[in-house]
Amino acid sequence: MKRNEIISILLNGEKPRVLKSLALEVIPFLMKREKAGFSELNIMFCDDMKIKELNFEFRKKNKPTDIITFCYEEGKIKGMIGDIAISVQTAKRQAKEHGHSLKTEVTILLVHGFYHLMGYDHIKDSDHKKMSRKEEEALEALSALKSIKGIEKH
Repeated sequence: MKRNEIISILLNGEKPRVLKSLALEVIPFLMKREKAGFSELNIMFCDDMKIKELNFEFRKKNKPTDIITFCYEEGKIKGMIGDIAISVQTAKRQAKEHGHSLKTEVTILLVHGFYHLMGYDHIKDSDHKKMSRKEEEALEALSALKSIKGIEKH
């Protein structure tokens, strides 16, 4: 990651250092992999209450969710691309349901949010397949990295 590239991380709740260091590994890896040229991205790790507020305000859904992505300009070449908000509480529940670690679940969510910012979506079945393929390939590559220990294959 170049010096002028900035990832802002807002922390709220448990394990902030682990999540921050994970995000600072995953996002630059994905940026390099996809040759993404944006220079700024905000990531917020929050609780269910905060993400429920965001979900209601921006999507009119009055319930918590695992991740919300706010894209300013999909696949942007320079400048701020957008925001990713992840509920750590929901991620913990999902990790338990899927039988893997919180670190793996947060990695899955970071990858998912990143590809939304890059312009991928999953509304249509054909788009869902493209996005899922990109996510699976990225997760496979991330699981092979020695610098990111504890990521199970998805």
